[in-house]
Amino acid sequence: MLGNPTECRLHALRCLELAKTAATLESRRALIALAETWKGLAAELESDQALLQAMSELEPSSQPSEPYEALPVALGLRSWAA
Repeated sequence: MLGNPTECRLHALRCLELAKTAATLESRRALIALAETWKGLAAELESDQALLQAMSELEPSSQPSEPYEALPVALGLRSWAA
């Protein structure tokens, strides 16, 4: 899978370090916003990895035939169509 949550968090920390020494308030705010974006990306990657892991553990016979059916099956939820 592309992306690494740990690397994203390291980028976020680096942005926060740079924000401490930013020359202007505008630069500081931009770096802090960028750090928040990196942290959000890390959380999304972790969530996506958990979902892909759950889907990979499904038995082949229970694999959904349509993509929109995959999420409820992967999470062990009853499908609304069932």
